[in-house]
Amino acid sequence: MAAPFAVLWDHAHVWGLLLCRGLAALGAACRPVTCAEVAAGGLAADPPRALLVPGGFSRPKFAALGPAGQRAVRDYVAGGGNYFGVCGGCGLALSHGAGLGLCDWTRRPFADRLEHLASGHVRLRGDAASPYLPAALPEDFEAPVWWPAGFVPPPGADGGGAAVVAAYAGPGEDFMLADIALGAMPGALLGACQERFGLTLAPAFLDGGACVIAGAYGRGRYVLSHAHLETPDSPQANAWLAHLLGLFDPDGEIAGRVVPAWHPAQEARRFADVHLEAARRDIESVIAAGIEARLLMRRSDWLLGWRPGMPGFSLSNLSALLAGASALPPTDAAVAYWRQAGPDFAQRAAAFARRLEVFFPAQRLEITLSLVERQAGADPGLAAERRELFGASPGGGGLCGDLAATLDALLLRLLS
Repeated sequence: MAAPFAVLWDHAHVWGLLLCRGLAALGAACRPVTCAEVAAGGLAADPPRALLVPGGFSRPKFAALGPAGQRAVRDYVAGGGNYFGVCGGCGLALSHGAGLGLCDWTRRPFADRLEHLASGHVRLRGDAASPYLPAALPEDFEAPVWWPAGFVPPPGADGGGAAVVAAYAGPGEDFMLADIALGAMPGALLGACQERFGLTLAPAFLDGGACVIAGAYGRGRYVLSHAHLETPDSPQANAWLAHLLGLFDPDGEIAGRVVPAWHPAQEARRFADVHLEAARRDIESVIAAGIEARLLMRRSDWLLGWRPGMPGFSLSNLSALLAGASALPPTDAAVAYWRQAGPDFAQRAAAFARRLEVFFPAQRLEITLSLVERQAGADPGLAAERRELFGASPGGGGLCGDLAATLDALLLRLLS
């Protein structure tokens, strides 16, 4: 076995990179595995201690696996394997039209679209009797979520085959709802907003909704977490991830307990390449334009914040993938791939950046005019430009998605 943990790579983007980075910090060896490799029998030929499925949209993961890959994952878990799904990896395991059916719970539909714009640390309350929680973790603790979906048990059941490991107990201090710093708002102010204006800001799921569930499938088991335990500099979440890895691989040694903070701009360029560097400069220039237009903000060194409706995550993802690729040591496969893909990638990134440097000021102007002149609806030209650049929201496609796919392929070769 090449490494005890396999990370399903397709359509994971920055979440796959963060998970691999977190595993390395904890001392857990991992290898990326593609959906095509799974469909071709990779899990059966070299079974990992656990299949780890990062965040990202679950539907394209399901499609990329295809019938053979979907069957292979079910067979792996049923035969005694461990499945750990994070956020989008949860959705892939649930029971619905684009799910594997490892768990008989399904996805919770949102009554209010605003609920899906929740991010940051949340307070959680764990089941003290659950083996999936570290004994040293207090009853009430915090872990970060990044725009989570939700869980719904099967109708007429008392929870089905899954048990709730941890439930939401409220927002943490850095919790945000869209671009509103909800966690920093005093409770009295939130109450006044609701009483005077009927504005309910706190998402309903924060009051006792399931955040992490676990159960059995055949002779194997699954743990599904909307909390991103791999998030840098989140000590309680990181220790929880280390505990789970120890359960999945009891004969291994998980030496680390903390994933350090990530400062992409400060990392040494181990893959020093002119095309990567040019693209990084272009994307940082674009981000600066978005910040100047007050449409983007720096939330952390690795993550942007953004005004609702702005393509902040897509740009944050692109910036993080560029930084991640630059910081990894080159492999022969990566160098060969980039020799072919790099020049064209840099040209596409430059063209993308020049268009965005016009798009952001135009978008800012449109927002201002809509407030002054009370005009409703987006300008058709701006809407069309956005679709070309970023695809249909929130899918992360368009020219930006094409650039991210090229970087995904590079990172796969750097991490393999």
